[in-house]
Amino acid sequence: MDTDAGQGARAIGAAMDLVAGTRALLLDLRECRGGLPAGAAMWCSYFFPDDGVHLNDVYERSTDSTRQYWTLPYLPAPRYLDRPVYVLTGATTFSGGEDVAYTLQAHGRAEVIGGVTRGGAHPTAHHPVTEHITVTVPTARTINPLTGTNWEGVGVRPDRTVPAEKALETAHEEAQRRPA
Repeated sequence: MDTDAGQGARAIGAAMDLVAGTRALLLDLRECRGGLPAGAAMWCSYFFPDDGVHLNDVYERSTDSTRQYWTLPYLPAPRYLDRPVYVLTGATTFSGGEDVAYTLQAHGRAEVIGGVTRGGAHPTAHHPVTEHITVTVPTARTINPLTGTNWEGVGVRPDRTVPAEKALETAHEEAQRRPA
């Protein structure tokens, strides 16, 4: 299990520094195919005022233990507060991208616009059976503290369902309509 966001923290910080002065943020996760829980927690931390927000838990079956993910106390760029956030999703959005979308949506911090995501919330292990066959087995389960569940097998359901290729345009129009 990962322990921190590592090198990704610098890239996330640089991106958030670039958008610090904007009046709305469109976070495009339509092609995001994954990521680690710590990276998702890093992203989500930017949208809350402090380190006191419980984002997710990951329950590990083999050790009967739960790892909690909370917003981080220190970030390398300013937090993005009191402004609208739109998360764009589609059928390709998976795993860590879904974590960010689901978490921000559950906390009422972002509007999700686009298509239903692929539905991969459970960390897995890969076990080769033959040279050409690998079995993927869930080893843990993500649990959102607000919903008590996750997006496994059902995906993240957008607040506004539009074809993924229209999500950017739709979110941009919505952001433009909001008062400055």
